[in-house]
Amino acid sequence: MRIIKYRPQYQKYFEQLNRAWIEKYFQMEQMDEILLSNPTDTILKDGGQIFFVEHQNQIIGTVALVFISKDVYELAKMAVDERFRSLGAGGLLCRTAIEEARKLNARKLILFTNSSLKTAIRIYHKFGFKDVHLDGQEYSRADIKMELLLEAQPFIKWFDKTFDFNFDAEQFSDLLECLEENSSRVPELINGIPDLQLNTKRIGKWSIKEHIGHLLILEPLWQRRFSEIKENKIGMSPADLNNRATDEAVFNQYGIEKIITDFQQQRKHTIRLLKSFSKEDLHNSLYHPRLNQPMRIVDLMYFVGEHDEHHCNVILKIRNDLINL
Repeated sequence: MRIIKYRPQYQKYFEQLNRAWIEKYFQMEQMDEILLSNPTDTILKDGGQIFFVEHQNQIIGTVALVFISKDVYELAKMAVDERFRSLGAGGLLCRTAIEEARKLNARKLILFTNSSLKTAIRIYHKFGFKDVHLDGQEYSRADIKMELLLEAQPFIKWFDKTFDFNFDAEQFSDLLECLEENSSRVPELINGIPDLQLNTKRIGKWSIKEHIGHLLILEPLWQRRFSEIKENKIGMSPADLNNRATDEAVFNQYGIEKIITDFQQQRKHTIRLLKSFSKEDLHNSLYHPRLNQPMRIVDLMYFVGEHDEHHCNVILKIRNDLINL
């Protein structure tokens, strides 16, 4: 899957995808007709954006960022062809909208939805949207308003992070989808960055290539740990806390395509491994050697997803710093 931006010839897909879900669950309203029939004037002209997910040469999903005010955008008109909803396109669209809103220096993202759309709401909550008081919605079907604050958060070093594993094993499918999406996200983060800048190192800091290479190097460790939990081993394999393997791998001498491809192949192997586990396996646990707390398979999945997110956020920060040079 890949993200592409709006072109006039894509208007029909924008309308078809949204009309399909609206008419399935609700009724088209006047505002729907206005936005879908002429997105150039109603969304793009004011500074909004529209994105699509392309899969195997087909447009399978879309989302819009609608300009509300100087620092507020609305995430709207997110739709995925129901034939392809198991691929994680909704999460990819949501993540893209959030990252683009940050690039536009938005302070806040808002959205309106309906309580019956459980899958969409789960995606929004996963990306940090919070329910807020509903006021002045433009659609009669909207009974929920959410917002996501985008102000820069204090940077927390990875080893200083704490984790709450107080959730049940039913989160397995959502966590699996998140891990799949993260491998697709990486190429989007570096799109358009010249290779020379991908090698740029600050004093004592990794380059973008090295951050992605670090994800590649750790993937076999995650695989070992998942298997160790499944097999009720005595202990969980420790990590190299000094990251020597990443420092010595000279990733800046490799093409970025190879690093990303190798990471994605390793992540596919991880996904296949996780899909092979039984429900009984999900109840096993082992102590994490650094955190000194028990981890089930779903806890380690969450941990890996947070590790992905940490390095993707660092990559995004490096990208923004390079753009602002």
